[in-house]
Amino acid sequence: MALASLQPSRRSFRLVHGTGIVLILAIIYKLFIHDIAFVKSAPISTDQDFGGFSWRCARLEHPLMEGCEHLWLDHKNRKLYGACSNFSTHTDTAVESDYPIVARRDHVSVMEIDSPPGQDDAYNLHRLELADGFEGELDLHGLDARRIGDQLRFWLINHRPSVNADTGEIIDEKKNYTVEVFDLDEDAGALVPVKTISSELLDSPNNLAVDPTGDAILVINDHVTKVGPFRGGKEVVGDANLAECQTDSGECRLVTTKGFGYANGIVIDSQDHIYVSGVSGVVLVYEMVYGELKLLDSFRTSLGIDRISVNAEDSIVITSFPDSLELMKASTNPLDPVPGATLLLAKRETINPEQSEEQGYQAYFLITDEDGELMPSTTIAVHDVKTDRLFLTGIFSRGISICTQRVMK
Repeated sequence: MALASLQPSRRSFRLVHGTGIVLILAIIYKLFIHDIAFVKSAPISTDQDFGGFSWRCARLEHPLMEGCEHLWLDHKNRKLYGACSNFSTHTDTAVESDYPIVARRDHVSVMEIDSPPGQDDAYNLHRLELADGFEGELDLHGLDARRIGDQLRFWLINHRPSVNADTGEIIDEKKNYTVEVFDLDEDAGALVPVKTISSELLDSPNNLAVDPTGDAILVINDHVTKVGPFRGGKEVVGDANLAECQTDSGECRLVTTKGFGYANGIVIDSQDHIYVSGVSGVVLVYEMVYGELKLLDSFRTSLGIDRISVNAEDSIVITSFPDSLELMKASTNPLDPVPGATLLLAKRETINPEQSEEQGYQAYFLITDEDGELMPSTTIAVHDVKTDRLFLTGIFSRGISICTQRVMK
């Protein structure tokens, strides 16, 4: 078992407000230093304190948590779901992609976050099976879920070839892109197919987000590579668009075609606010008004943004990568270590309560892992408010890191 220690690194950071409502904010520095343990069983780590806080992080390497680019946390049932891929099974080259190893995200993994880590059954890790009625395989590049009553429903972007429904033969070597809708049979641990949404408007889907009711799906088409910015080992300038599909009818429409260059992350919070981020470092905040996007706010970071997520308090967890060239290199061989990421938490708060009631987005540093020792190639992080833990994974990562914040006495 190897133990890697990360030294304190003091940095300042500022968000630049995008709509002129307020002149944003100095970022309050909350970079809490962490030691990590690379483990295959129970988390073991030491703490270093900085500014009265610390992070204790444990890294769990497990085949079911390899290559997890998309995560979704069920706050009610305390389970973490990921769209993941096993590197060892992907020795072929994906159609219309430029990297040889991470060819698809081929399963949905489940981690019971409140279960004991254990040695043989860490966090009761398992994968969801596909129930009868679904034709083909999952080649995933997007995941969101909503609890509709007592039923948990999943929406997954699937990259798969055209198949003859009668013979099962591939009729087009090019990829088709669909949104697959599943209901979860929790007793059987299986995804039950509900609907396949296919549209010409889903021409290069990179990510998706579902509104709180589960009625509408927003899909980013990146028009850069078939697997998103930097995922193909090369950088191509392009502009994304946003499509909206209806779960019931399966119909899709184009919402907007401009303003989403390098768009890569999208989430919708409980108030129907839509957050779209891109590798340029900008986060745009929208709401849908009579079928049209209305820009509410925006802010910019000095780092390129990969994925974003939203926690139970509607705060936004931002995963930034300090070196895009290193991330591109990871696409050719994810088994080699590469620099890690910087995590931030953005909240909408009153800027100066003593002087004004105006609000803006205040961002806090969470973790900086520039040397990639915590989790190489972290591209997504989710925050569990109940236990104040962070869960970190990545498309080119071999496992998951679980980080807990502690106040030092």
